[in-house]
Amino acid sequence: AIFSHWSVMPRGTSHIMVAGPRVVARSLGEVVTKDELGSAETAVDIAGTIDNAVESEEACFTAIRRFLSYMPQNVWELPAIEKTGDPPQRMAQELRDIVPDQRVWPYDMRRIVELVMDKDSLFDIQPTYGKGVITCLARLDGIPVGVIANNPKVNGGALDVAAARKQAHFIEVCDTFHLPIVLFMDTPGFMIGSQAEKASALREGVRCLYSGIQATVPQITVIIRKSYGMAGLAGQHKNGVDHKIAWPSGEWGSLPVEGGVAVAYKSEIESAPDPKVREREIEAEINALGSPFRTAEAFGIEDIIDPRETRPYLCRFITLARDSMRSKLGPKPKIGVRP
Repeated sequence: AIFSHWSVMPRGTSHIMVAGPRVVARSLGEVVTKDELGSAETAVDIAGTIDNAVESEEACFTAIRRFLSYMPQNVWELPAIEKTGDPPQRMAQELRDIVPDQRVWPYDMRRIVELVMDKDSLFDIQPTYGKGVITCLARLDGIPVGVIANNPKVNGGALDVAAARKQAHFIEVCDTFHLPIVLFMDTPGFMIGSQAEKASALREGVRCLYSGIQATVPQITVIIRKSYGMAGLAGQHKNGVDHKIAWPSGEWGSLPVEGGVAVAYKSEIESAPDPKVREREIEAEINALGSPFRTAEAFGIEDIIDPRETRPYLCRFITLARDSMRSKLGPKPKIGVRP
C-alpha cells in the first residue's frame, strides 16, 4: 500500500499498521487499540500513511475509478482528454474580489481552484492531511492536470512538514503520469518556530523543492498573493515548460515585510527615537516599492493578469504545453540524492 501511487481505505472497517495491539503491548508495554494504531483517523488524517479515506468499501471502488480516469493507460501514453462542456473562455467574476485587501487576512483558496478548473472536475488527494497545501486532480478544457495550491487558512499558507511531504509525493505522481502542474501560490515560506525546527521542516521543505526541480512536466505558477523565502522556489521549474504569472495582488521577496523589516533593519530601528514608528515607516516604504508590475517590467515573471482571466489563460497554456510532452513519454529518470 505504501509503495502505491495512490491509496484509499474505508473508515471503520479497515486498518493498516506496522504491528498490532498484542505485539505492541508485549514488546513495548503500551496498551492501545487497533483503531488507535491503524484506523483511517490515524493512517489518513494524522500520519498520511494512506492518501484518502471514504465511508464504505463501495465508495473505495468509486474513488479508484475516479482516480484512474485522470491517468493514462501507461507511462508511454498521455492521459486521455475528456471534454466536460465547460467553455475554456469562461471567466468567473467572483475572482475579482476574492483576495482580501488586508494582506494577512485568509481567504478560500479552494474556491479559487473550483472557479478556474472545469466544473465538477476536482478530485482531492490527501484532503485531511497536510492541510497547509491543497492537492487535487482536475481538468482544464478536458485535459487532466495536477493542482497544487497553498492554503492561507492553515498556517497562513506556510509549508510545514506534512504539507511538504504531501506536495512532494503529488509532484512525483504527476511527473510519472504526464500530468501538467498548475501551482496557485500564496506562501510566506517554510514554517518557522521551535516545533517546526524539531520536526525538520527545513529538510522536508527542501525535499519538496527537490521533487519540483526534478519534474519534467510543464508547470505554470499563478502567484495569487505571497511568494516568499525558500518555499517560493516551488514556482521555479527547471526541466520543462516553466511559466509564471501573477495577479495584481502578488508580492514576493526573500522575507515577508512583516517581521523581515525587523531583521534586515535592526540597527536602524533600534537607534531611532521611536523604534516602533521607524519600523512602520520602513514597512510602508518597502510596500510602496512592492508592486508586481516592477518585476514584470524586469521580466521576472511572464505576465500579470486580471484574476477573472485565469481560466482562459490556463486553458491556452495547458493545451499548448500538452504537445511539448509527447517527446518525454516513458519512465522518468531520477538524478542525484534527495536531501
